[in-house]
Amino acid sequence: MMAKLRKIILIPALVIVFISGFFSCGVDRWPEYAHMTALDTWMYDIMQQNYLWYQDLPSYDDMNLFQEPATFLSNVKSKNDSYSFVDSVMETPLPTYGFDYSLVRSADIDTAYNALITYVIPGSPAAQAGLVRGDWIMKVDTSYISKKYETLLLQGTEARDLVMGVWKKVPVETEEGEESEETKYEYKVVPDDRTLDLPAARVVEDNPVHKYEILPVKENGRDIKVGYLMYNSFTAGTKAEPEKYNDELRRVSQEFQAAGVKHVILDLRYNAGGSLDCVQLLGTILTSSARLNEPMAYLEYNDKNRDKDVTINFNPDVLKTGVNLNQSSLYAITSSTTAGAPEMLIRSLFLKDSYPIATIGSSTKGQTVATEQFINEEFRWSVNPVVCTVYNSTHDNWGAIIPNDKLKVSETSIDGVTNYSEYLPFGDPNERLLKVAIGVIEGTYPPQEEKDKSKAQFKIEKSVSSPASRRFTGGTGLRIK
Repeated sequence: MMAKLRKIILIPALVIVFISGFFSCGVDRWPEYAHMTALDTWMYDIMQQNYLWYQDLPSYDDMNLFQEPATFLSNVKSKNDSYSFVDSVMETPLPTYGFDYSLVRSADIDTAYNALITYVIPGSPAAQAGLVRGDWIMKVDTSYISKKYETLLLQGTEARDLVMGVWKKVPVETEEGEESEETKYEYKVVPDDRTLDLPAARVVEDNPVHKYEILPVKENGRDIKVGYLMYNSFTAGTKAEPEKYNDELRRVSQEFQAAGVKHVILDLRYNAGGSLDCVQLLGTILTSSARLNEPMAYLEYNDKNRDKDVTINFNPDVLKTGVNLNQSSLYAITSSTTAGAPEMLIRSLFLKDSYPIATIGSSTKGQTVATEQFINEEFRWSVNPVVCTVYNSTHDNWGAIIPNDKLKVSETSIDGVTNYSEYLPFGDPNERLLKVAIGVIEGTYPPQEEKDKSKAQFKIEKSVSSPASRRFTGGTGLRIK
């Protein structure tokens, strides 16, 4: 191995001169430098064997093995690849308040912003304070929110006082001496006399099964039950409890079945991926009973690993304590964040004639490949190269999933109109995208007549995920264990 390293490492001229000084003393000090290249060399060897596009890798002689892992991977991977990644195995969760937000410029103060709460982790300091999605923060302690101090105020760790506001229609204040025959109105965030006590940041657990509800809906004039599931990562469990979150999915399936749920609305807008095993479980819960034991997807590897090619079935054995809901269709809420595992689920379930899927929101990322984790125990780093192409049950692997033509509504607009009155907690029937999904089931969306809509001139300046707010171990596209 030592001789091999001497042969294959390409070293810039100045470094050669520097290192030669050690050899000229008659002492072979190469082992002192081997560790500087060992991690990159290990990554390269893994990719030579397992990488889907291994033919695109540069030769040893064309590489710099003295780079940081992420830089090295970026420089050697294929131009077709935007999914392979490296990660530290020893990553420690960071303390967090447990909420995400978007900044919207204040209508009254040029240099100030209001923070729209977009996500709250149950059980977090934010949830303890009473924050919910759709709330507005106007001040932190006694300070208005500015771009200069935003990081200090909203991404710190100390306990804070949050001065809250509400978005509403208010009369336009007229200047002194100005007269108007009729009162004019505008929409803006105004104080609502609430101050919330935000506890200090701490490490929190963000459960991928974020929210589920059983909702009464009318379909063709008949009362039915619809199950709503906000599922944020295809993560099986924790290190201590490997099946913890999968067991929650199984429990949800039992509750949906007991309630007689006819349709499922699956909210994947924040789902950035996860484990193929979880895709198989959720797919088996949601598919029609007629497709149990039939192909769900196909994985195809590079020509060095054809023996790994596999067919993934809708397998009743993975249900364990869960149940198959025998669904005949699916309503899925997606976004540009939706990638990898959730895309595989949608593609695998979809059958044009027998299992239609109504997608609501915005187009997904378009990932049709899976990565696999390889861990270097010595350095406590992992490399996660793309290892296979994923095809659905009809052996197709189309790219991004585009919302149905009449359902192109996104997180920030409905019919092109910003309406913050519909920016509500997940699971609320009036929340903008869930409301559309329910409307599709009831046949009331798209509306036949345009209603009076509040045309707020607000613009989201910046969207922020607080540190460690969603720390799912199984995210990042589609991963194979």
